Amino acid sequence: MTAFSQREYRERTRRLRQRMAEYGIDSMLVLNEGNINYLTGYEGYSDYVPQVALVCQDEEDPWLILREMDTLCATPTVYLPGSRVLSYAEKYIGSSRRTPWEPIGELVRERARSNRIGLEMTAKGFGVKDHAALANSLDLSRAIDADGMLSKLQAVKSPAELAYMEQAGKIVDRAMQVARLEVAAGARECDVGAAIASALIKGMPEIPGGPCYGSPTMPVGSPANAPHLKWSDASYKMGCQTNFELGAYRHRYACALSRTVFLGEPTPRAQHLHKAALDGFLAEVETIRPGVKCSDVWHAFQRAFKPYGVRKESRSGYSIGLDWVDGGGSFHEDDHTVIEPNMAFHVLIGIFEKDDGYIFSETVRVTENGAVSLSNLSRDLLVNFG
Repeated sequence: MTAFSQREYRERTRRLRQRMAEYGIDSMLVLNEGNINYLTGYEGYSDYVPQVALVCQDEEDPWLILREMDTLCATPTVYLPGSRVLSYAEKYIGSSRRTPWEPIGELVRERARSNRIGLEMTAKGFGVKDHAALANSLDLSRAIDADGMLSKLQAVKSPAELAYMEQAGKIVDRAMQVARLEVAAGARECDVGAAIASALIKGMPEIPGGPCYGSPTMPVGSPANAPHLKWSDASYKMGCQTNFELGAYRHRYACALSRTVFLGEPTPRAQHLHKAALDGFLAEVETIRPGVKCSDVWHAFQRAFKPYGVRKESRSGYSIGLDWVDGGGSFHEDDHTVIEPNMAFHVLIGIFEKDDGYIFSETVRVTENGAVSLSNLSRDLLVNFG
């Protein structure tokens, strides 16, 4: 069963064809697996091998081109009829003499209407050699760089997409509560990570969790200042902190949530960082509304945060949705993306400096009246004493 209605998938493709026309593109090769999922519903998680969604300007539905065995993953997940799911033979996988881009190029040539082809240039697993192999099979002399085209379409979510993100919000709230309760002196970091992963996958009694796009981020330290570490072989000791950045998924749609948990009394500096992060976060949330620019949100954060004298050079949030970061706007000084209703942002106050470490975030939905958080978790300083 597909995650969305046939009507919604076709509306996505219609909007993409409209954007293609603006760029003079007659046919487009979509290589990013998240974007393939967005257009077709495909949930095979097979982007370690070449795969393509081909969108033609004069056709309502895309073509899906997969490795032969992966067509069996398409059958239960895509809305397309079987006749539009094509494959290349298994002999092209793992061969030093053959490349799947040869048959893919042939299948595209048979269906593409002209040489004005749009191509996603930076998809996972599509490197220089892959581009050369495809170019040998398909004339790319007039190819148009189509990177980011689908990201712009994904920035504004449909009611169905937002419903999945709201469900993921309930799951990630529960997972964060599990994370906090598991932190204790003597507990192994790996066991805490396992409990979180279990909570994210189990979901709620009425809402199953989805596959996680990466493991939970949970660096431990005094302070914890590394941004993207997982667990280690160590066990917890009093006086440390953990920066939890978690994401729950429903049909690849993410809701992210971050909190710092202290094992033992936080230092005065840590309490200072919490106040700085929370004030900056609240300033952003209060600023987010339709018509405001992402850069305006960044400036609001700076006005609230800078008086604390804490260094933070990274952005303070970004568009979130399909596969977590969906390529929309970022809260940064030079991003002037205009915020619209039904966008969603991960408002992320991450402090990752040599002597300071702290994290606080929530995912928010943009309504006509402002931002609404998808989390109900307490915003107080989180402390465990045993």
